[in-house]
Amino acid sequence: MGSRVRRIPAALAAGALVVAASLAIGVVAAAGTPTVVPHTTVAAPHGPVVVAIGDSIMEGHGLAPSQAWPALLANEFGWRLTNLASDGSGFVTTGNNGDDFADQVAAAARLDPSIVLVSGSSNDLGDDDTMIAGETAATIRALHAALPRAQIFAVSPIWNDKDVPPQLDSIDLDVTRAVAAVGGRTLDIGQPLYGQPALLQSDDVHPTPAGQQVIAAAVAKALQHPAA
Repeated sequence: MGSRVRRIPAALAAGALVVAASLAIGVVAAAGTPTVVPHTTVAAPHGPVVVAIGDSIMEGHGLAPSQAWPALLANEFGWRLTNLASDGSGFVTTGNNGDDFADQVAAAARLDPSIVLVSGSSNDLGDDDTMIAGETAATIRALHAALPRAQIFAVSPIWNDKDVPPQLDSIDLDVTRAVAAVGGRTLDIGQPLYGQPALLQSDDVHPTPAGQQVIAAAVAKALQHPAA
C-alpha cells in the first residue's frame, strides 16, 4: 500500500500472519435473526483480536475480501481480524443481510476482540438526524458494555471523489461523540478519495483495490496519533 507505517501503538503491533479464506457461513443467534457474515479472517497467532463494524466500503464491496482496507491493515500489523461489515448497513439502516450495526455489535461481542473499528455510513443519509444520533449513541454504548476492555476506534466515514454531504459530517460527529463518551479514540482520515475518480468502481461509490489501499494508508497514518 505504498510506504509502510513503522511506528504504531504497541497494542496494534504483531508478528507473522496467514490470510484465511472468506467464511461461507454467517453468525446467527437463532432462526429468523439477521445474518452477520464475517467476510474475512486474518489469523495471526500472537496478534490482537480485531473486529471491523461498518458498511460495504469497509466490507470491500465488489472485491476479494483480502482487498478491503481492514484486511490490508491486518496484513500490515498482524491482527487477528474478523470483518463484520455488511453491504447496505448503517446505525439506522438495515443492510442486504438484514442486519444493522447493532447486529454487528452483537456478533462482535461473541468474538471478544481487544480492538474494534467502527465507522458511520452514508447508508443512513436521508434518515432523521435525531434518530441517527440516538441509534449511534445506543449502539456504541452497547458495544462498550459488551466489551468493556476493548479499545474502540471511530473511523471517519468514506465518501466518493466529490464534496461530502453535510449530513455525512453530522453522522461522523455522532460517532465521534459516542465513541469519546465510552473512552474510545477517533481516527480522522478525512476524505482520501476526494478528487480521485480513478479510485472508484464504475458505480462511483465503492473503492477499487487501489482506493482501498489509499484508505488503508490513511487509517494506518491516523493510528499513529488517534484523537481522544
